[in-house]
Amino acid sequence: MAKCDSLRVVIANQVDIKISTKSQASEILFILDSISKHVCNVIDVAELCRCVHTDPSWRESATNAFSILSDYIAQLNVDTNLYRRLTNVVDSNIFENLSEEQQRFATLLKAEFERDGIHLADDDREKLRQIQNQIVQLETLFQENINNSKKLFDVDANLVEQIFSKDTLEANVPQSGIPGKLTLSTDGFISNTVGRYSGNPQLRKEVYMESMTSCPENLEVLESLRRIRYESANLQGFGSYAERCLRDKMANTPEAVDFFLRKLQERITYPYQKDMEIIQNAKRKVEGCGDVEPWDIPFYTGILKSRNGLDPTELSAYFTIQNCVEGMKILVRELFGIILYEEVMYDDERWDHGAAKEGRARKFLVTSEAGDDLGTMYLDLHPREGKYVHAAHFTILCGCAESVDAKNFQLPVVALVCNLSPEGNVLSHSEVETLYHEFGHALHSLLSRTTFQHMSGTRASMDFVETPSHLLEHYAWNPYFLRLIGKHHLTDEIIPDKMIELLLQSQQEFKSIELQNQILYSRFDQELFGPLNDKSSINIFASLYRQHQIPYAEGTHWHTRFGHLVTYGAGYYGYLYAQAFASDLWTELKLERFSRASGKRLWEDLLGHGGARDPQTMMYDLLGRKRPSVDA
Repeated sequence: MAKCDSLRVVIANQVDIKISTKSQASEILFILDSISKHVCNVIDVAELCRCVHTDPSWRESATNAFSILSDYIAQLNVDTNLYRRLTNVVDSNIFENLSEEQQRFATLLKAEFERDGIHLADDDREKLRQIQNQIVQLETLFQENINNSKKLFDVDANLVEQIFSKDTLEANVPQSGIPGKLTLSTDGFISNTVGRYSGNPQLRKEVYMESMTSCPENLEVLESLRRIRYESANLQGFGSYAERCLRDKMANTPEAVDFFLRKLQERITYPYQKDMEIIQNAKRKVEGCGDVEPWDIPFYTGILKSRNGLDPTELSAYFTIQNCVEGMKILVRELFGIILYEEVMYDDERWDHGAAKEGRARKFLVTSEAGDDLGTMYLDLHPREGKYVHAAHFTILCGCAESVDAKNFQLPVVALVCNLSPEGNVLSHSEVETLYHEFGHALHSLLSRTTFQHMSGTRASMDFVETPSHLLEHYAWNPYFLRLIGKHHLTDEIIPDKMIELLLQSQQEFKSIELQNQILYSRFDQELFGPLNDKSSINIFASLYRQHQIPYAEGTHWHTRFGHLVTYGAGYYGYLYAQAFASDLWTELKLERFSRASGKRLWEDLLGHGGARDPQTMMYDLLGRKRPSVDA
């Protein structure tokens, strides 16, 4: 922080000096970004450490560092000298002569200052700073509770022995040792496998209920976060946190988000109703009667999808982690002329001390074919105690210029974090899809080349930033690519064409159910952080389930494990928004052909800009329109 404070002094001493040259304006913008960069170079590392480090004391120290730096960021956001000097640049005659990136950076940074209350009176600015600190503390607590929410419970051994071997359970879940019982956990691998493969409805229900009630402490945390986010937005002159959040996004307003979701809902209502009828009929044939319950859907969709002969277990045998990593190498080499080179990861840079050898993190250098360094990517792919329980891309260092003349460049460093199946290093197809989704984020960070760290990689509009990740998911469904990565883990046999054909058929089966759920989550996120009302989060959640005709189990609160409420608060709709863009880009850029020309266009016209170019401009240049198509 000392370096940042010295730069703040430089800015403060210049506040009353008129800006008369382009180089003067460029220097001011670079200093402002440098202040941010020095903070982010530390807080981004702290964020990774607190989410993945095996040592609780390290996680605690990283959390403390994150809190201290978050408070410092709140101070920066209300520094009137920084704001005044930035305004000097924006209001000067020089501004229109600056580069597109400089203008976008200055305009967005000014809007961020104003959104964070720089215009408020001194007392209100201090009040807002304290509120922002409370928000960070609640967001941190919400995520920590998720990471530590695993519950253990015993079930009859005969109910699960056909799903898991005793050795598998003992390797992943501490066993109580009670005769005739096996201990399960609410860990995603365990609960999802039971939900997908158990033919016993009572076992499915028990595991579902345990999983969907495993984090009750977050109910209170979420209510507090909801209230204080509203208070923050209200103090800044917004009618809701959603309104504040969306002001600088592509959608811009809650009304625009509502319109997009309504149009999407209209398109899928009939297919959803038909798909649910099919599931209900299947349940009646198997169980005799009964309405469809939430724990029935994964099981019966799995059964129905297998009618065409596609066995998920047989399919998984063709997808290994190593082959998927090799697929990453092939993908970037063919599209971009990039080499991923694995390098030894030494103990002093590890955060996974004590992890099993086969589950340890790996390090890859990213270079051009000419040997120029482009960045570094870490892969941390397996679950372990205390680790972040979802899949995510973490920026460790942003790629950006190190000097105002851009002669030197800080290379990006990222970590791709997942919790893939620990079972024999073979993956389900959905895990393959998840892996390439996060790889899309990593490429966005690794391949952007911006002057400002504030504009680097995934530091882009929230409803655009998922576009590259959804784009990369398409390769998990591309027949040519599937033949490259699909090799049997025992025989090395290439995945049969018939199996690929069946997989592609299954892609469209019950797709409406997933879309319906995504629309519900997006609406929940919007309502939760919209205008404040007296309804609890559970009541909002249950009401939306019923409105969308999705089976709901009373008393459950899945949303208390929904980390995106913290990271994407009022912005979760962006997943669907970006998904629509990605589908159009896949077709427009002809990326299925693996041509260098397609890759060049993707890199130069999209990935390379990071957040430095207006996403609507990029989409218009690439697609001829600025809004996503709900028919994509």
